[in-house]
Amino acid sequence: MDTLNLSIVDIETTGISPAFDRIIEIAVLRISEGQLVEEYSTLVDPERTISYHIEALTGITNKDVHKAPFFRDIKDEVFRLLDGSIFVAHNARFDYGFLRREFDREGIAFSAKCLCTARLSRLLFPGYRRHNLDSIIERFGFTCENRHRALGDASVLWDFLRTLHQQIDETELTRAWTKILKAPTLPPLLKESTIRTLPESPGVYIFYGQGGGTLYVGKSVNIRQRVLSHFQNDRA
Repeated sequence: MDTLNLSIVDIETTGISPAFDRIIEIAVLRISEGQLVEEYSTLVDPERTISYHIEALTGITNKDVHKAPFFRDIKDEVFRLLDGSIFVAHNARFDYGFLRREFDREGIAFSAKCLCTARLSRLLFPGYRRHNLDSIIERFGFTCENRHRALGDASVLWDFLRTLHQQIDETELTRAWTKILKAPTLPPLLKESTIRTLPESPGVYIFYGQGGGTLYVGKSVNIRQRVLSHFQNDRA
């Protein structure tokens, strides 16, 4: 961890669908060489009504976000905080999917390696049944004064990573990080720019050979992730 640049992210949203819902709060903790070097947190105007359920869960009301910045107002600062870092979040696909969608709306191509702390917990502590954030807080005795608020939850993840660094054998921890972060090695004729255009949504994909012949047809609920999975094994 001491050699990696990390951006620990937590967001609160109007719902669970990146296609229809929007971010109402975001926090980013920028970690460099094992040290917290920047802390950023802001409410965001979602340009739609926050439901009573979300207000009750987060404590964030429609009145709170009325004068908050729109995502387009903070996009450059958020991109700067994430750029060049490993994207760290609990159930990272959720936070990452929302931010990719927000950046897409602004015409910004964003991608990053993701470290999911829920998955990390499952790898390192297989004897535990639950790995949600409340369970991790209870397991390690962390304090979170503002649960279900972006900065409070992001701070718990930073506590979690530091605790792992102190309590888990370095070899075991490195093995777990490597397994989650393992990057695919793309074939020489498959450009990274092509991969970046693949949607993280359901559909069918086809691999073609050099001569144009069909090599493989597949389907997935997440095309980009499934395509990349073909190149993650150490094989010819």
